[in-house]
This record gives sequence, C-alpha cells and structure tokens, in this order.
Amino acid sequence: MRKIALLFLLYVLTATVGYAQVTFQTLYTKNGKETKELDKAYYAKIIMLPNQNSKDTLVEEFYIANNKLKLQGTVTNLSGSKFKGKKYELFENGNLKSELMYSNHSQQIDTAFYYHENGKIKSILYYPFSVDTKGKYKIETPLYLIYADSTGKILLKDGYGFAVSDDTYTYEEGNYVNHKKEGEWKGHFSGKRYTFTETFKEDKLISGLTTDSVGHKTPYDSINGSNPPNYPGGISKLMQFIGQNYNYPTPALHAGINGVVEIQFIVDKSGEPRDFKIKRDLGYGTGEAALRVAKKMKKWEPGHIRGIAVNVSYFLPIRLSTSR
Repeated sequence: MRKIALLFLLYVLTATVGYAQVTFQTLYTKNGKETKELDKAYYAKIIMLPNQNSKDTLVEEFYIANNKLKLQGTVTNLSGSKFKGKKYELFENGNLKSELMYSNHSQQIDTAFYYHENGKIKSILYYPFSVDTKGKYKIETPLYLIYADSTGKILLKDGYGFAVSDDTYTYEEGNYVNHKKEGEWKGHFSGKRYTFTETFKEDKLISGLTTDSVGHKTPYDSINGSNPPNYPGGISKLMQFIGQNYNYPTPALHAGINGVVEIQFIVDKSGEPRDFKIKRDLGYGTGEAALRVAKKMKKWEPGHIRGIAVNVSYFLPIRLSTSR
C-alpha cells in the first residue's frame, strides 16, 4: 500500500511539470505560523490554481532544509486547508507519514493509514460513510482497526487494546474497548506545558483534570472541556453584524465584483480578536473593507482545550454580491 502511494506521488509530481500554472507560495515556521523570513521557515506551501490541464486546486508543501515533499493533496479553498480526495503527508526523511481520504465536502472518509517515522505502520482507522440521493455524506464514528508500536508490535486490533495518539500539539494514550475509549487516559499538550488525566465510559468523557507547569489544576467535563471560540449571540449574529456594517467599495460595485473575501485572525485566550490578515481578496478594495469591518467585532468567548483557554486561529468568509 505504501509503495503504491509513493509511486503515485512521483507520477503526480512528474505530470505537473511542463505546463504553466498560476501558483502562490507561503513560508511557515515549524509550529505552523506564517513567516516571510526564509531563515525562520521550516516548510513552504505552494497553492496551484486550476488551468487548462487541471480542474482542481492543488497544494504541495516542501521541507526547506532538504526540499523534500511534506504534503500533497487537492483542496477546495485558496488557503489550502480543506481537502478532497487523497491527502498524503511525509516525514522529513521521505517516509510516508499518513494517507487520508476526504469527501468533496472535506469530511474524512474511508480508510486512514498512519506510519511511524521508520516506515512501519502505526495505525489504521476506518471512517464509515454513506451518501444520500443528493450527494451529501453521512459520516459515522471511526473504527480503530490497528495500532502498532515502532517495532511493529500490534497493541490494538479490531477496536480492542492500547493506543497512542500524537501530533504537533497533543499526546494521549489509553485503552479502547469495541473501538471506544474506556477507562483512564493520560497525555500532555502545548509543548508539555499542560498534562491531563481523563476518564471515559464507552467513548464519553466523564471527567478530566489538567495540570499546568506550576501545579495549578483545572477540572473539566464533556460540556466545558474543549470548545471553539464563540461570537456573542453565535455565528448568525456575527453574519448579521458583517452584513449590516460591510461597506461595499464603489469601484467593486461598478466592476460587478462578486465572490468570497476571507479574513484570518486570532481569537486570543482572553477572547480578543487580533492579528487580522486578508487571506482571500477580490480586489477593488474588497479585502480592505472586510478587514475594517472585522476589526469592529465584539470580544468573543475564548476557545478552550481541556479546560484551558487558548489562542485559536479563525477564518471569516464574507460573501459579496452586487445583486443584493
């Protein structure tokens, strides 16, 4: 499976050479923050817009140190964050890190493969799904099929056993019973600044306790544990505010500009929106107008991870139409 995937990657890379394509490149640090300084960059993201030879928007990421492929996939947005079809990620040594499948609506579906850095299989999950007559996907709870350590020893099979889940931000370990978390789970997040212990019953979080680096403890449960930032009154109030306060630039009206402008910002741990950026601009002053109205937003309720308030990156799409 892994060899087939790598051969496919090589084919795609070869096939994209030889014809002109409009591309955008952005540099990022190791923790995923955008940077304009090459000496601080860990990887580069390249967005390739559709042309006569491709109807899809493609994204590729490359490690700066060795120019090896880090990520490859097809996306549905210009920021390169919403995928469809196959998505591949690779370690810096060139070994495959993961192979995932997404629906056309960026929902993870089908079988997901994850690998240890030495190339051995780490875990296999299956995301059951069905498609209705309107083409909408219904995604069910994923099934944990396999987990193995870096030596190849299988610790979980068909939903029963011990497993570890780790990414850039979080590490957690515990037991599964019939594909569901059960009993005590432990881990850490935010660069080991916080440790936590959680208790599960048939995949439902019963209680959790986060301890920070100085020993302060924060209890939480399934209701107040982890949640995204929330605008006062909800998203509908935010959209209403944007609609009432966005000033359509006169040049954009005369030019008949329609489409979506996207603003990125941070909702910090106190709930303040800050660090605003225009991520998608239609020109004619539309991006600047979106930036001005976004900066007038009220203070948000901050997002939380395991009871701890955190900074959260947020994307705000603003749909413009001259017909309204």
